[in-house]
Amino acid sequence: MHFARLNQSNGTHKRDIAPFLAILDDLADQVRAELAGLTLQPDLAVDGDHQSLPVDDKEAEPTIDQVVRALQTVIAERNGFQGDAENYDDLANADLMQVIERKRGLPVALGMLYIHAARRCGIAVTGIDFPGHFLLRVQANGKRKMIDPFHGAISLGPAELRELLKSFSGLDAELAPQHYRPSSDIDILLRLQNNIKVRALRAGELELATRVVEHSLLIAPEHEGLWHQLGALYARLDQDHMALGAFEQFVKRCEDPLHRARIEAVIEELRDRLRQDGVNKDPIARTESSVSGSAAKDDTGSTDNNDPIPLFPDQ
Repeated sequence: MHFARLNQSNGTHKRDIAPFLAILDDLADQVRAELAGLTLQPDLAVDGDHQSLPVDDKEAEPTIDQVVRALQTVIAERNGFQGDAENYDDLANADLMQVIERKRGLPVALGMLYIHAARRCGIAVTGIDFPGHFLLRVQANGKRKMIDPFHGAISLGPAELRELLKSFSGLDAELAPQHYRPSSDIDILLRLQNNIKVRALRAGELELATRVVEHSLLIAPEHEGLWHQLGALYARLDQDHMALGAFEQFVKRCEDPLHRARIEAVIEELRDRLRQDGVNKDPIARTESSVSGSAAKDDTGSTDNNDPIPLFPDQ
């Protein structure tokens, strides 16, 4: 929510996040009450203290099917949160405030609603960096299920997961342990931010993309790829001094000697340019060249490694 607020234009009035947080807490209360009804455990319907579900008594703990059904009923069916397949690339689908207002969003944005509600009820849930699609793994009573927040939290078994993998990675792809790689909370937030950045770049909104990367560094200051992107964006905005500082931060963290040497050359050109009152524009061209090797990821991939992330996505 704070990211959604920060990402707004600096010239606009910042929206209050309190009403949106109240909606999130209400979703959690509804899930708790739904579980109480499904399990016939009235003590689960507490008075808003965000009490965890009992874990000591295995007989009292809800089954995995009951947990999944409660999440589906409350978030997807009763409150109408679904994926926006028709306007998938709309910036609003990655802004959590607008996702709550429109009840439409990207897999990772919707996934955050499920994560929040589930954790407030003591349900173990993990974001999964599945190829091409953000999924959730829910655990209860010793059982696990994969659910898809974009499609109403439907359960996905091995057959459905294999089909999803092949649709993204090709017919020869087969399920492997790395396809179930969990995402940390920071990974999930960076993934959401990356979606906004990619869509801002496609729309030519460089200032918004720059703000998004700046804000991402608040939670991932050692992420070398973000420093690389920030330097490139500052250069495109003719903010040479800021670009110089960002590229210097990148070089401090980069372990690839070839890429580090390229950016060190850009740094020297920026320094010369600042000394010569900005006559030479070559560093911008070099910056664009250095980031055009591969496609930028949106919700089809995470940002959990430190590889430099290209500035401009392939169309």
